[in-house]
Amino acid sequence: MKSPVAKIVEVGPYPPPLAGWSMRIQVVREFLLRQGHDCQALNIGKNRAVPSDDYVTVLSGRDYIWKTFRFAMRGYTMHAHANGDGAVGMALAVIAAVWGCLFGRRIVLSFHAGVDQQNFPRERSRGKYLLLLKLMFKLSKKIICNNNAVKEKIVEYGVSADKIVPIKAFSAAYVEGDHVPLPAHVEEFFAAREPVVYSYIFLREGFHLETFVAGVRRLADRYPKFGVATAGSTDDYEGPMREKIMGLIDELNVGDHICFAGDLSHDEFLTLARRSKLYLRTPTSDGECSSVLEALTMGVPVVAAENGTRPESVVTYTHDDPDDLCAKVCQVLENHEAVCQAIVKPPVRDTVADEADVLIAASLGEPAAARCRADNADNHTEDDQPDAARGSADVESVPLESSGSQ
Repeated sequence: MKSPVAKIVEVGPYPPPLAGWSMRIQVVREFLLRQGHDCQALNIGKNRAVPSDDYVTVLSGRDYIWKTFRFAMRGYTMHAHANGDGAVGMALAVIAAVWGCLFGRRIVLSFHAGVDQQNFPRERSRGKYLLLLKLMFKLSKKIICNNNAVKEKIVEYGVSADKIVPIKAFSAAYVEGDHVPLPAHVEEFFAAREPVVYSYIFLREGFHLETFVAGVRRLADRYPKFGVATAGSTDDYEGPMREKIMGLIDELNVGDHICFAGDLSHDEFLTLARRSKLYLRTPTSDGECSSVLEALTMGVPVVAAENGTRPESVVTYTHDDPDDLCAKVCQVLENHEAVCQAIVKPPVRDTVADEADVLIAASLGEPAAARCRADNADNHTEDDQPDAARGSADVESVPLESSGSQ
């Protein structure tokens, strides 16, 4: 008997560009397609208005409302993605959840990042954020989160623990890629600078950029040829923050020590990581960040802002202390070989299959999902493994405007 086919829509940013959420969405979608399921993608990311055979475009807020309504009406289970930072991302998830409830196809929600976010956990939720988070959690059929610590905080919103599934958004496929040349300006930067470390930032709140720039100034004083290459879109920024940070870079005279690499392909990002001395991770809201796990898996040392959930082997600093940032980076650089040898690589399992299983069960019901699992186990081949991921991994916001054409 033929296995039942789940009908699922990934609602979130879809590549390009590649970042944490978009990479996960792409990998999960491709896995479901290989299993014979119907998995669409509704792109609300940076290139949401650019036509593609890989996803459905979103041209405006009204267009999003109509398309999520239509998918729910046609019997699709939507998989929404949000975090506790932005009201727009929460509202988009709530809209999908409302349509899902209306047509008996309650959504699955992936709630990204850790326990230290702008409007999460419960004690930080006020006004519209509290309302949106409660609706988002209550209306979802299942909630996928980073770890048990996040799960416990979601429960504080009055949500049943039984509907929350901790799944770490990481797979061995994330670190599979070819060594490739970097963009010309990045290659020139590597030729002119030593040591070079890499980071992943956006010019917006949450990345503790004043600490980052001040820390670079102290490191440049210590190592005159020091450089940091930062991946991440230079187009995704908050106006006042961009002006403030660019002004600080000029004021502290560190422009020659920072290279904005911009959006990179998956292979380029992994090449950047492997050629750098260490990974400098500045946010605290990211939980068990995938890009941190990537670096450790590749044997690249990580210096990261302490957030209470950093994996073993990560060297942590106080997020708002540039002197501590400088000291910890120096500590790793001056003991680089020993630090590399002492890295404990994180255990890796196929969490892509775990996430797909939650989606299939939400779409078809548990008995049918069990049949799919059994059939796929009988027909398992090497090709059923997740594709090598195509991008870097990081927390990502949803930039869709609430209305109007794009």
